[in-house]
Amino acid sequence: MARERKHPPRKRRRGRFRLFYQLLSLVAVAAAMVTACVIFFRVNQVEVQGNSHYDAQTIIDASGIQVGDNLVTMWEPDINDRICQKLPYVERVVLHRVLPDRVNLLVVERTAAATVEGGGSQWLLSADGYLLETTQEPQGVQITGIQAVNPQAGAPLEVEENSQSKAQAIPKLMSALEQAGKLSQCTQIDGSAAASLKVSYDIHQLKFPLHGDYERMLNLFQAALDSGKIPEGEAKVFDFTVVDNEVYVQNPKAEPSAQPSAEPQASAEPQTSAEPQTSAEPQASATPEP
Repeated sequence: MARERKHPPRKRRRGRFRLFYQLLSLVAVAAAMVTACVIFFRVNQVEVQGNSHYDAQTIIDASGIQVGDNLVTMWEPDINDRICQKLPYVERVVLHRVLPDRVNLLVVERTAAATVEGGGSQWLLSADGYLLETTQEPQGVQITGIQAVNPQAGAPLEVEENSQSKAQAIPKLMSALEQAGKLSQCTQIDGSAAASLKVSYDIHQLKFPLHGDYERMLNLFQAALDSGKIPEGEAKVFDFTVVDNEVYVQNPKAEPSAQPSAEPQASAEPQTSAEPQTSAEPQASATPEP
């Protein structure tokens, strides 16, 4: 009597083919969708938002985007680089695709925060340290004691080799002042000293090291002002270069005209010896409220 044959292997092969066809179908659908995007989604309208220094058409021209460009395949980093290289006031651009045919360019612009000399001209400088353009009318904080070398619009501030640390510290300090809402009350940043920066803030002088947590230092400064132990209307020097994580408060020198030339001679020793005359102030400002 003949035995009945069983064919389980054929069922397994049939299952494998079914999975293969499913994968093939998914690939075909994805390819069709990509092809449709490439063929049908074309730029018909470009909108610009967030711009104030440049008009919309100037930004669109700098982006290189043309009507009819493919909406899907355009590369945002390339567009961002083209705009920032041509337009110094533009810090960055965010691209939004709006299907089926629109592009939105969200522009983040820099503003002039300071003025620095370089190449025989005065240059406007943003808070993050980028040169914007030459000017006949200085704006914002006056940066003294250093000069820009080979200045170019849209390029970061470059200085002589022996002032590199100052060129790195100044943008960080200006950004911290801007975040703290104090930059608009500053009139000068003096970089003439070898290892510190002096900021003229309202009636006070603030002396910062070239490295450190400027946000923390500005919190200490504000805490000292809020302590009630700094007489209102009385100018003081707030020195952050003497002791880490503390602010050292003293009276300014009597000779205002000697201020720039006296800065290189100001060291921690004379400040420490002069401090006992105003010993209550450092203690109050060195332990601010959180």
